[in-house]
Amino acid sequence: MIDKQTVLDSMLKEIACIKHLATKVRPGTETWRPSPEQRSVIELLRYVSYAGHGPIQSAVTGDWEGGKARAEAAAKLSLADIPGALDAEARELKRLFAEIPSGDFLGKQVARPGTEALPLGRFILDSGFKYLPAYKMQLFLYLKQQGVPNLNTINLWRGHDAPPKA
Repeated sequence: MIDKQTVLDSMLKEIACIKHLATKVRPGTETWRPSPEQRSVIELLRYVSYAGHGPIQSAVTGDWEGGKARAEAAAKLSLADIPGALDAEARELKRLFAEIPSGDFLGKQVARPGTEALPLGRFILDSGFKYLPAYKMQLFLYLKQQGVPNLNTINLWRGHDAPPKA
């Protein structure tokens, strides 16, 4: 298993990429959604603002009801609030990972209500660690569907604009 610092660093990179992609949302398009059943751009960004740290916090504390409060707080975020919310998520991840003893990463068993127990490290990989790149890709595809100009895989995987072509 990889160490917890590597997992944290990867998650922080995903948040940085999401924050970059959020700058590509054109004002007035944040309520766009590809179909009536899917989240809008702003709903997706609101969810991503706690999707990384939320399940980890619940697993570490055992408080599985905390997600409701996180969702309610995120529902109030505007597009202008998203960069700060993503910064807060990164800080919260750093705090949580700092508080997880190394032995707990492999040794502590956690389970969502109604699921089987897993080592905490595996739980993190199967939740926040996977959620961030998945929702990052969803945001990227939303932006592509909207025709955001000059958006390519460098924006997605590196979290910055491509250098100008010579």
